[in-house]
Parts: sequence; C-alpha cells; structure tokens
Amino acid sequence: MTGPPAALVDHLTAAGVLSGVEWHARVGSTNVVAGQAAARGDAEIRALVADEQTAGRGRQGRTWASPPGTSLLHSLLVRPRVRAPALGLLPLLTGLALAEAVDGLLAGPPVALKWPNDLLVDGRKAAGILVEGVEGSAFAVGIGVNVDWRGVERPAAVADSATSLAEAAAGDVDRWALFAALAETFSARYAAWQADPTAFLDPYRRRCATLGAYVSAERAGARVEGLATRIADDGALELRTETGALRLLAGDVTHVRPLAGRRRS
Repeated sequence: MTGPPAALVDHLTAAGVLSGVEWHARVGSTNVVAGQAAARGDAEIRALVADEQTAGRGRQGRTWASPPGTSLLHSLLVRPRVRAPALGLLPLLTGLALAEAVDGLLAGPPVALKWPNDLLVDGRKAAGILVEGVEGSAFAVGIGVNVDWRGVERPAAVADSATSLAEAAAGDVDRWALFAALAETFSARYAAWQADPTAFLDPYRRRCATLGAYVSAERAGARVEGLATRIADDGALELRTETGALRLLAGDVTHVRPLAGRRRS
C-alpha cells in the first residue's frame, strides 16, 4: 500500500495542521518511530504513519493486531505546553478529536467513547489510543483505527468485541480522508486544550458510553465493580461501589451493563 497522497500532505503542512508526515510500509510500532523523531528534535505535530505494525501495543502491553491495508496506524509527536496535571487528559482529548473526525465520515448516530482510550461504533471497539512519553517533554499519541476488516480473519479474543468503520458504514471508508479529518480535528482541539485544558471535557462526557454504565476494573491488584458516575476535571473516572466512592486515574474498564433508561446524544 502507498502512503498518503502528496497533495494531501502538502495541504496539511501548508495549513499548519501538521509539521510533516513520515510514511512507513512496515514498522514495529509507530510510537517507537515517534520517539526516534522526538530524539532528532522534530517539531510537533509530526505524523508517523504505517501500513503495518509488527509490534503494535495497546494499554498494559497488549498486542494490537493490524494486518496490512486494514487500518489507519499512526502516532502524532507532540510537545504539550500545559501544567503536569493536565497531561493526563491527553488520551481523552485525542479520543474526542477522533470521534469528531469519524462522525464526519460515517452516517448514523454519533460514535461513542469508552474511558479512557477506546472508540466505540455500535458498542464495539473500532479504535484505540495509547499515549506515551518518549523524549524529554515530548509525547507519542498513538492511534490505531480499524478502517476495513471485511473479509479479515480476526483473533478469537476480539471477534465479538471489535469492528471496523467499513463494517459499520456497510461500505468503503477512505483511509486518507480519515487521516486528514483526524489531523484537522486533533490540531484544533490540541491548540484549544493548551489554552484551556478542561474546556473539552463537557463534549467528551456527552460522548462517553462509560458514564452511567456499571463497570468492572482492576485497582491495586483487586477487581472492583460499580456505577460510573462522573469524569473529574483531571480525567479520573469516579465510581459508586457497594463500599463507597472511588476514583480511577488510569486502567482498563469493562462495561458490565448500562444504566437502564440512560440515553446518549
């Protein structure tokens, strides 16, 4: 597969959306490549894009499967100028930008977000986000989107829980149109976030399918379960459990069941 069209790259860089685009047919991990770009001193927002990852990772070191030609796999190199407490909001900010970009390409109801780092379409995972510190004050914002998994044999572990945009749309989805839309929405949201780090949280909360759901999560080596009631201004997920309230600052949650009667917009 070839990389993004040169005319598209020229447009995004000339408009100041991206500082540059680096294309690879095959890499271990685009976040690792972003770390190398940071070590060279490359400017933000640089996009490191690949057709295939051989060592892609999700949260907690899980493997992220990405057969060639099926996904949009890229990392954005950023150097945020915000106070340290706000850095934990970067995965949520990225999720919102991704949801807004996908909404512009898919007909139907708005896509949803699963705290802290998954994009859901029809309740199934279509994308994941992994933000890692890579060099000094730089971060790699890794984004993997399942663009077209039609006809792809997927691992049994995700056969029922994952989907792709083409499956949801019942038709083709232009990978590079998605790349451009995401670059533009992320760039705009990222600039606004640095001016006001919590302003994006209300639209994020409105899209978050985790709020109002009963969830299961691991905390301090123990499994906890409760009703997700709020996302705090520092990005923490607040739960109401049988033994009281608790906060999750990071980690994976499983939606056990939604709160009856809760509607999303």
